[in-house]
Amino acid sequence: MTHSTIENQPRIAVLLGASGATGQKLLPLLLADSGYSKVITLSRRETVTSHAKLENRVVDFDDLAAGLDGLTVDDCYCTFGTTKKIAGSEMAMTRIDHDFVLDFAKACRAAGATRFAYLSAANANARSSVFYARLKGQTEESLKDLGFADLDIFRPSMIIADRANRRWAESLLFPFLPVLDKLFVGSFAKYRSIPVETLAKAIAAFARQKGRGTKIHYWQDMIDE
Repeated sequence: MTHSTIENQPRIAVLLGASGATGQKLLPLLLADSGYSKVITLSRRETVTSHAKLENRVVDFDDLAAGLDGLTVDDCYCTFGTTKKIAGSEMAMTRIDHDFVLDFAKACRAAGATRFAYLSAANANARSSVFYARLKGQTEESLKDLGFADLDIFRPSMIIADRANRRWAESLLFPFLPVLDKLFVGSFAKYRSIPVETLAKAIAAFARQKGRGTKIHYWQDMIDE
């Protein structure tokens, strides 16, 4: 499918997940984009970032729609998510990684948004026997049903980032990534690691493109953005 750049007119972007590892790198890029006249973040607490174009809305995640009440928005970004260890159970993680994401997306649609960028995972598959992969895949399928004109889904594998709550598997594998990445070739290249800065730049590129319908980005797509 062909795509074109966005017309030069001021737009409003909304970001859910600005406090996460990827969101922290993405937010400055959105604020620096001349195509956006305003960037709204929804969060549980006030953001430490200060910028003339930034509007931080502190919201109750059980009522995310209230965070966009009375607004008209254009582009929406979701880098929001957790782990089962942090959430405490599969049910709690489902509430965060699926239900809250869908609540946000529906609120965006109600506010006029036709474009949505979602941070997923390389192994996302709604029919997977692995809980994490299945949850991400089910969230993707739910987002597709909302009718966004442009839905970009980013599927990184291991994200190289400084985290206070790094997953145990990440801590174990990080020293070996330069060697492991070389083993992932051909169709397995999508499992290569990616620096969080590179990932954020790939997601930010969504601001300048339209007319792609639903597009899934793997490692090769993201390093080429």
